[in-house]
Amino acid sequence: MRPFVALDTSTDHVALAVGDLDAPGAVVASEDFEARRAANTVLLPTLERLLASAGVDVAEVTAVLCGRGPGSFTGVRIAMATAKGLAHGLGVPLVGVGTLDAVAVRAQRNGLVAVVGDAMRGEVYPALFRVESGMVVRITPDRVVRPEVVAAEWAALDEDLTLTGWGLVRHGDTIRTALRPDVSIAAERMWVPDGASLIHAAWSQSGPGSLTAIARLDRADALAAAHPAVLLPVYTRLSDAEEAEVRAGGLRVPPAGGVAGPGGGGAP
Repeated sequence: MRPFVALDTSTDHVALAVGDLDAPGAVVASEDFEARRAANTVLLPTLERLLASAGVDVAEVTAVLCGRGPGSFTGVRIAMATAKGLAHGLGVPLVGVGTLDAVAVRAQRNGLVAVVGDAMRGEVYPALFRVESGMVVRITPDRVVRPEVVAAEWAALDEDLTLTGWGLVRHGDTIRTALRPDVSIAAERMWVPDGASLIHAAWSQSGPGSLTAIARLDRADALAAAHPAVLLPVYTRLSDAEEAEVRAGGLRVPPAGGVAGPGGGGAP
């Protein structure tokens, strides 16, 4: 077994898991729980306990998998900083996965899955995915829009879809009103990622920095293909403080769309 750890704190839930590079899709151990404004204090102690429960010493970890967002700015930063620190310290590759991708997998529905995250400021992070047998394919890139805008877009789709995502807590009525009355909605407990869905979503990805790619490489080549310094979070827009700095002329505006890192929610 070549164990790796997976983590995400982009929402109010902490999602953790231990996977195996030698067994694509396998979940050795997992834990997820609500930790509103407390992820930074519970993330590492919980990860240590999870590794111990799986019989894995931290020195045996061969890779780190991190949810990149979008989500809470602070939550995304906590996960990214922790994952980068772990990967740098262990000298192992760091792989990214979109938080919305993991939510799409967790819906456990085949077909078209529409995920909506809460972007605050009256806006949402929407994305469409095609899910088949636990494998997820992203259809639309990460972005931030008002809920009524994406609701109108999804209402125009000539296909049944499953609706999910923690943005439904605040904006569910607005979005559901625009869609057909018989639209499928995932169970509320599935609206956030868990450790298993992080792993399944990551194995769905391809590319030089993906789990699939690094699993075929030796340690040195895997580190070169997915170096911890390379991975960037997905914010989709500037924070309030950064926007204030832009207005003051002290910060350059990021590329169109505001998605930090190649590929949006996908692998770097």
